[in-house]
Amino acid sequence: MKRIFILTVAVFLMMVSLSFAKTAITDKDLSDVTAQEGVTIDFSCFTLGSINIAVQGWGDSDGCTSCGGYTAAGWVGNSLNTSANFLTVGGTMTIDVGTSGSRTALVIGLPTLSMTGAMTQVVKLANAAAGLNASTQVLGTSYMSGLTLSPTGNLIIYAH
Repeated sequence: MKRIFILTVAVFLMMVSLSFAKTAITDKDLSDVTAQEGVTIDFSCFTLGSINIAVQGWGDSDGCTSCGGYTAAGWVGNSLNTSANFLTVGGTMTIDVGTSGSRTALVIGLPTLSMTGAMTQVVKLANAAAGLNASTQVLGTSYMSGLTLSPTGNLIIYAH
């Protein structure tokens, strides 16, 4: 019985050492291995869509006592609507890790962000904030197009 037990333990010990066996890869085998590091995120089909703000307002609850009789509350506000293509993200964003000197960092290559659509604002005046929802007392309409914003570069994140 002791012999079987000792033989079983010896077999298990030999199996453990065999399971950690390593084989060196040759230069030829290594040259056949190809890979890509990092991650690429494709934004070629991504649009944020239109941006709409129903009412944005600001006011003064006690008016202006030194302005020649305008002592009651007053409010000004606007609504904002943009075209569906006002803000688009395109191209690719890359995420990779690299080391420069003694600093290792996460490097994010930014996609293209474009603000190229149209934006319309309607500016209104009212004597109460709730009055900004009505279409009365429109001060004017502002239209903007042709604004282009195209940031480039990398976002680098590292520990300090």
